[in-house]
Amino acid sequence: MPHSKQGLSVLYIAVILLSLNGLFSKLIPLDAVSVTQLRSVIAAFSLLLFLLFRKRAYRIKSLREYIALYFIGVILGLHWVSFFHSMQVSTVAIGMLSLFTYPVITVLLEPLFTKQRIKTADIFAGIFVLLAVLIMVEDDLNRFDSNAMHGVFWGVVSAFLFSVRNLLQKHNHSSVPSDALIFHQTIAIAIMLLVFIDTSAVASLAINDWVLLVLLGAISTATAHSLLSYALKHLPARSIAMISCLQPLFAAGFAWMLLDEVPTAGIVIGGLIIISVAFYESIKKLRA
Repeated sequence: MPHSKQGLSVLYIAVILLSLNGLFSKLIPLDAVSVTQLRSVIAAFSLLLFLLFRKRAYRIKSLREYIALYFIGVILGLHWVSFFHSMQVSTVAIGMLSLFTYPVITVLLEPLFTKQRIKTADIFAGIFVLLAVLIMVEDDLNRFDSNAMHGVFWGVVSAFLFSVRNLLQKHNHSSVPSDALIFHQTIAIAIMLLVFIDTSAVASLAINDWVLLVLLGAISTATAHSLLSYALKHLPARSIAMISCLQPLFAAGFAWMLLDEVPTAGIVIGGLIIISVAFYESIKKLRA
């Protein structure tokens, strides 16, 4: 029970930090691949400094587990690229909200790992979240705008990859420390995308752009994903999926205040549904 409460608090902090990604996708003048590669380098360096400072172990016990973690890192990297691309070709709201089909995907996939039946309550919670997402992007989808459709498509692809990554990590590598998990995954991403970055665009970045990249890599990547990995050890993946649905609400709020992206009535209505589901999951976990 204490670990569940602590995991829940850590999860909420991670959600707030992750919700800042929408701002970075719009403010940093780079393509999704270049942003992902650079954020991974900065995140890996930040985590290495933290691990050395705290004298925490970062080596993995076996070659087999190294391979498995770096494979998960590849999945995480593809998730980041598709997620940032979704927001860059459309809006922060469309990218964030289409990503949040992943609670439904998680609810459907997790029984494959636990050998348990899908709970009816989780199915209904997932359906409510899916309906909320559809309500929140209804105005864009009804116009069949190509940018909006591309944003939703890449957001859903990102959602699937994120769900798979979380489930593989939770059910196969729960014994690996949280910071070591994300450290090795960011190394995998940095290596995977190195040859694909836009070197000319990177070379022309201004000082303030590099500041944003450092904040993205150190805070909204290294710190946020370490906290998320910790939460995955103490909470069911489906509960994390539902509670994390607060992320697009925070992101929409930040985009409204800083990018002047005014939320529509659909976003407000869908957001209320999402808050209700997240609150339900929080109360259910605290009573477990």
